[in-house]
Amino acid sequence: MTVNAGVWTVRRVTRLGFLAAAGTALFVFESLIPLPLPFLKIGLANISTVLALLAGGAVDALTVALLRIVAGSLLTGSFLGPSFVIAISAGLTAAAAMGVARTLAGDLFGPVGLSLIGSSLHVVTQGIVVAALYVRNDAVLSLLPLLLFTGLAGGLVVGLVSARLVPLLLQQQNTSGEPSPRRHRAVTMADRIMIVGVTALVAGSFVAVSGHDASTVIVQVGGRKVGKLDLRRDARLSVAGAEGTLVVETQGGRVRVSSADCPNKICVRTGWRRKGGDVIVCVPNKTVVRIATETSGSAGAVTG
Repeated sequence: MTVNAGVWTVRRVTRLGFLAAAGTALFVFESLIPLPLPFLKIGLANISTVLALLAGGAVDALTVALLRIVAGSLLTGSFLGPSFVIAISAGLTAAAAMGVARTLAGDLFGPVGLSLIGSSLHVVTQGIVVAALYVRNDAVLSLLPLLLFTGLAGGLVVGLVSARLVPLLLQQQNTSGEPSPRRHRAVTMADRIMIVGVTALVAGSFVAVSGHDASTVIVQVGGRKVGKLDLRRDARLSVAGAEGTLVVETQGGRVRVSSADCPNKICVRTGWRRKGGDVIVCVPNKTVVRIATETSGSAGAVTG
């Protein structure tokens, strides 16, 4: 059985502090890695949350997730900003979901299955928070297929790494006088079924939102339409966002954000978009640039 949630021994607090510190270090390290698309992260920091869950239970997982997100945001200068709100909402939701699954399902899910549950809820929560609190536009939900794909990949990596590391925690705990967490298999049959199910969901979502030809670019700030461009004509549009100015440019049947007053400039680094339904989202400026189409959109969306 897991450690009693109400018993805060010195060894337990030390373990939580170590896992929170390790998770913070992984978060900062991953944020420094150059990526072709900045949101395509494995989520290595989630290893610390999964290990806390397997070694101590749901309360420990939530504690580690909270500590590492706060510490990481302080170190990266995003504390209380949009990135922090998105991270804290998604991180605690994921930790809580894994904790509920571990509590109710017991050994049905191993580290990989638990990690997939957490990563899937994490990316879905991110999309909902961005759409509801910041850009106020459901077009951003066209991100979900790509985010679910990264969640699948990240969940597998985090789960497999956690499965290798948790025996070390169990061995340490067995010699500490604490109750030993229950044993588990790295990959259970339920995990395999979940892998197949999430893979099918990702593939289906990409098909459902596949892009189509379109000719109109709609620009919205805070859910309000502020401009429209013809994708067939070369043009530039300066847009006043929530925290600064963005420049939207069309050229050769494509659209991009060529410059923006936002911290990470992910929207600028996205580059050109050309398919109907593609969106570029700048969260700090609450701005959505969308290629209008009669269908629901495509997975070619990026937040900044």
